[in-house]
Amino acid sequence: MSSVTYTTIVAGVGDVEANTHVIDRACEMARLCDAALLLVAGFDPVSARDKARINESAPVADVRVVEARLTEDQAYAVVEKARDTAVERGVALAQGVVVEGTAVDAVTLVTLETEADLVIVGSKGVDSLFGRIFGAVSVQVLRKSKCDVLVVVP
Repeated sequence: MSSVTYTTIVAGVGDVEANTHVIDRACEMARLCDAALLLVAGFDPVSARDKARINESAPVADVRVVEARLTEDQAYAVVEKARDTAVERGVALAQGVVVEGTAVDAVTLVTLETEADLVIVGSKGVDSLFGRIFGAVSVQVLRKSKCDVLVVVP
């Protein structure tokens, strides 16, 4: 049996505080495999002010994957903090990547564009009824990925 090694790892880090376990595991895997680590966050391009205006004019339930919705500035701050953590933990090549869109779309796009061979995401939302019916971020990433996916529980 041959050993599995990864060269490019993508980790979804939408919320650094809530995803420390994801960052920990991603750093561990990147060090073990001497792999490049891409720390990814998506952001919502619609401003809070515009969202409020939209909700006032058409208050309807927005049914979608429950996930953190970051602004562009928040996304950059999150990936910078996650990258600093990775460097502190000895990851040789760690890079933050910010993508406009949902966490699922951001992680999937970066995974495809970089031809990553491992994706690491958290399990938030998987145990909720809503998450089971509509799909938590991790479930959606599993469905869309063309490579190995590691779902990390806290």
